[in-house]
Amino acid sequence: MSEQEPTPAKPALSEQEMEALDEFLMSDATSGEVMMLDQLDGFFTAIASGPSIPEPDSWLPRVWGPSAADAPTFTSDGERMRITDLLTRHLNATVWSLNQELESFEPIFDVNVYEDDEHEYIDGENWAHGYMSGIALQRDNWKKLLEARHAAEVLRPIYLLGSPDISEEEEALIETPAQREALSKKIPASVAAIYKFWAPQRRAAEERIYGKAPDSATQHVSRNAPCPCGSGRKFKKCCGAARDEA
Repeated sequence: MSEQEPTPAKPALSEQEMEALDEFLMSDATSGEVMMLDQLDGFFTAIASGPSIPEPDSWLPRVWGPSAADAPTFTSDGERMRITDLLTRHLNATVWSLNQELESFEPIFDVNVYEDDEHEYIDGENWAHGYMSGIALQRDNWKKLLEARHAAEVLRPIYLLGSPDISEEEEALIETPAQREALSKKIPASVAAIYKFWAPQRRAAEERIYGKAPDSATQHVSRNAPCPCGSGRKFKKCCGAARDEA
């Protein structure tokens, strides 16, 4: 039996890099409409689990806010490049996680503590807002899932926590911290189902580009070719770099 090539290491941001990104998002350089880290994670998860990954020119402005006036104020081109690189790499890591560790995928959720209550409640509301923003970014491309018979069931936890258009009856389902926590805990299963729904479409696109299955493409693709994980970066700057460092 031939020795199996090891899976590339996860191209995740370090703890220090994640803190630097979080600090910038919360700084005065951004507007009040910028996505915070948990919302950003939901936004990137929607992009990574959906039918296709858009170009940065499409998703990057939405991170800062709904209008051009929300664009951040960078102190230098170096800072702009550094923050853009952190955002792109976090998206890459999300793509990798869903591709390699789908069943153990862990979203970045907020944790809230309330007076006279010792329990720390997981709250995926902001994360779900980000995911719904990711769907809205490519809503036409999501049409096949949104019109599927099982869509309401699969999207329900994310929809209830993240949609701005829920009914009064639905609002009653997310009033308490315990209700929001229960729904938040169902989100990883929803993400897995959504990712699997779009897998044939992503695989077909990858085979058109590389002429082979995704796993095989990852092993043999040229270092200067687009990374098969779908991040939009060159292989040597994405999963290829992670494998070289492993």
